[in-house]
Amino acid sequence: MKRAMARRFGWLWAALILLMGVGYQCLVHSAVVGGQNESIRIALAFLPLLALACWVATRARNKLAWSFILLAAGMAIYVLEHQERWGLAAAYGIPHAAIYLSLLWLFGQTLWHGKEPLVTRLARRVHGTLPSELAAYTRRVTVAWCVFFASQMVISALLFKFTSLDIWSLFINFLNFPLLALMFIGEYVYRVIRHREFPHASIFDGIRAFSNDAARSTSAKMH
Repeated sequence: MKRAMARRFGWLWAALILLMGVGYQCLVHSAVVGGQNESIRIALAFLPLLALACWVATRARNKLAWSFILLAAGMAIYVLEHQERWGLAAAYGIPHAAIYLSLLWLFGQTLWHGKEPLVTRLARRVHGTLPSELAAYTRRVTVAWCVFFASQMVISALLFKFTSLDIWSLFINFLNFPLLALMFIGEYVYRVIRHREFPHASIFDGIRAFSNDAARSTSAKMH
């Protein structure tokens, strides 16, 4: 009984977080296209910097350098917002590009000669020894993720350059996570169909393995 109630509470909490996230993205999109007053725009523009400041205070090693970077970013956003009304777009567009560029580097550098592709490494940690066919497949999946990350940045840049701010904001605020989810689900479905003879980890197992791998890498660099 308690376990069932805990599971139900977990689903309700997840649904609440999802609804709050959707509401937040709607507010950001509305502000980017000019549908909110200046106070809300400024607050939303500095919210990502506040989140980064919390990370700097608790996790960053070189706090002084990061503090100068945050200060410079805050001044740039303030100037852009008051002169061109682009501060809010910069506050969300630049982190979007930076995150995908970091992920592209993280996955891409493991494809260099002599290194083990990232998805292959994660699969080994979940399954142990991998057959050669599955090892080759996980290398291709690593390449596919690199193409996805690069595509996100290129599409965002093209939309920002050649379309309206409304369309660009729809892409980074509303299509970003659905496309990411579609990539996960599409790869999983293809893997199950293409390699049905092998045991398959769930999407959540893969995400957990990636999180653990990132935590190990961070810990190793700090020590």
